[in-house]
Amino acid sequence: MRRAGIRSGGLTLVELLVALALTAFLVLGLVQMVSAATAADALQRNQAQILDRARFALGTLGRAVREAGYRPQPWSGVYEIDVLTDDTLDGASPRGDRLAVRAWSDRNCFDNRNPDTDGDGRPLFYLRESVFEPLAAGGLAHSCRYGPDAASLTTQIRRQGLVEGVESLQVLFGEDADGDGNIDTWIRAGHWADDRRVLGVRVGLLLAGEDAVTGAGVVDRTILDEPWRTAGDGRLRAVFESAFAIRGNT
Repeated sequence: MRRAGIRSGGLTLVELLVALALTAFLVLGLVQMVSAATAADALQRNQAQILDRARFALGTLGRAVREAGYRPQPWSGVYEIDVLTDDTLDGASPRGDRLAVRAWSDRNCFDNRNPDTDGDGRPLFYLRESVFEPLAAGGLAHSCRYGPDAASLTTQIRRQGLVEGVESLQVLFGEDADGDGNIDTWIRAGHWADDRRVLGVRVGLLLAGEDAVTGAGVVDRTILDEPWRTAGDGRLRAVFESAFAIRGNT
């Protein structure tokens, strides 16, 4: 016979339901914390990825532009070249423009010294032509030719993917219209009267991250002066712009 006032072991149904509710609440909170931490980590990873790719892309483009038009003997007509080739086009593809520059260099497309040497054993200066353009599937492509003159260029790099995540490349050219040594206006490719008067290049890049990390829909952006509508896929995007002087024309 059970004594009055003494409770038998175990939980009542109400206590069990309360315990289950508290456990579910704690688990839900933990899941939300983990999800928030994962989303924050993905956002930071994509931000860092975009910045790293933009830094590399602008660094590579800037180096090619600054070297454009270089002549080892500027007083000699032997090394006279067109700094911007006919491959430089505005709106070359739906993803933007194409930039093609030339320079004399003793290093080839792979940055190796020219094996052909002069009488003193020094590498000869050959013509190097670099082309940059956005790929249809996304990314920035690089092509490069190298040779002793414009008629004898050998393709060493053919549309090689240089930087992933580049959705658009836009380019403007700074023209010295009055010959005073200063840029008067920024124009599109081919709109200059004389490419020797083009003193600088402005580059605009739109880069996208790999993951869907935001709830943003379609966004209208401007890359240099070009309006651009991005896809509403939740991927992180950013526009980067920079200007570089053309070494051979300044």
